[in-house]
Amino acid sequence: MSRFFGKAIKRVSFKWMLFTLAALVLAGCSHVGNYMDFWKGKRETKAAFQEDPTAKLLRELKVGDDYLLAGPVKMGTVYEKPLLVVAVTDMFKKREIVAERILLPPVLYYQVFLPEGNYDLNFFADLDGNGYFDAYEMIGQTSGSSIQVSKEGVKDGLTFYGPTFSLDVQKPSKTDLPVRVQVRQQDYVFASLDDEFFDPRYGEMGMYDTKKFFAHTQRFMFSLDKFDPDKTTVVFVHGVSGTPRDFKYLVDGLDKTRYQPLFYYYPSGMPLQKLGSFLSDIITILRENQYFRAKRFIVVAHSMGGLVSLSALNELCRNGVPDYLKGYVSFNSPYGGVESAQKAIEKAPAVLDAWRDVAPGSPFLEKLYRESAAGKIPFYLFFGYETGQSSDGTITLQSQLEHKIQFAATRTYGFNKSHVGILNDEQARQTFYRVLDDMDSGQSSIQGKTGQKQRRGKAE
Repeated sequence: MSRFFGKAIKRVSFKWMLFTLAALVLAGCSHVGNYMDFWKGKRETKAAFQEDPTAKLLRELKVGDDYLLAGPVKMGTVYEKPLLVVAVTDMFKKREIVAERILLPPVLYYQVFLPEGNYDLNFFADLDGNGYFDAYEMIGQTSGSSIQVSKEGVKDGLTFYGPTFSLDVQKPSKTDLPVRVQVRQQDYVFASLDDEFFDPRYGEMGMYDTKKFFAHTQRFMFSLDKFDPDKTTVVFVHGVSGTPRDFKYLVDGLDKTRYQPLFYYYPSGMPLQKLGSFLSDIITILRENQYFRAKRFIVVAHSMGGLVSLSALNELCRNGVPDYLKGYVSFNSPYGGVESAQKAIEKAPAVLDAWRDVAPGSPFLEKLYRESAAGKIPFYLFFGYETGQSSDGTITLQSQLEHKIQFAATRTYGFNKSHVGILNDEQARQTFYRVLDDMDSGQSSIQGKTGQKQRRGKAE
């Protein structure tokens, strides 16, 4: 279930805290305990850093300011098991390990989130099969000067491209670094969205504890079947505190002989520009890499996922619309922002990066409007309302139908359903399937771009 920030707490000792949390009532499930843990953790980490600064503590303090150091990996010998990349810095302490990340097969790239600074990378494989990456199993490392991660070299607010690393499991060496990390391998294929892996509690975890969320998922993209490039890839993007399970009703009736559903499973408390940039990178890899070679993409989003998705589409369409992008569908997305997010920014003692981005008039939203790909590709806007209210119970109609976005839509469809209820409504589902077929077959027209009169209103 996609939620925005949770139900108001009934009793908090500080009146201003009560006001702040009450301002975050957007869905009907309490996030108060998680928020309080998030706030407490921020205070404790800041105090620890002031007493004894380390690069690892700095990374935890600056989660929203971390960048993705990424680059190609070339294997000298075929190896189809997980690898470990370890980032080391002398920023505060000599040869401090600041981050560790398991790379799952097929290992085509290394990726590790880091704040600005100079880093060396070391790579490990579990060569003896004991279930651990050990210091004596290093198969590659930085040669020459360290990698300088700087804001100036970052692409689209997220990715800093590092050098190519050539790794060879036939030539291991030993390092003095205290490395002993348990091997964990998370497959990207699940039999059902009912799997515990997609439980709603992990969506809440993704809002408040990015590190723990990454430890749970290890990947960002998941599927219900092995990847088939001949099918049209439909990428589903959940909302804040959501999980792929939110789309279960839509996906259950999908024609799996024609469509390949993939699910972008991300920590929703992070800056939305970075989440969008990463999604665009993933789609590019699925399109261009020899292991995938996806031919056609349609992006489907709910709630805040619509902002993340449109940001990704803006990146993909920056130099023209790629022929593999067949369309975009959003459900109940807050294109005009969320007023309670602005109140939270003003009052809350600890602020999530996502709150800043969904606040009305935020730099992120203004950039989203300026660079909007919504008028360049077939775009179907689904919105919800509840009888007697000017909202879906969570997002106002004014925000869902933000005029810059609404007039770019190929067509809009309205349903008398709640914020989450629209994803579980049969009429909305059947309309969605018709729209999907039109986009996949190329029958959609880009009315927003051509200036034709648009058809909008309630679902037929």
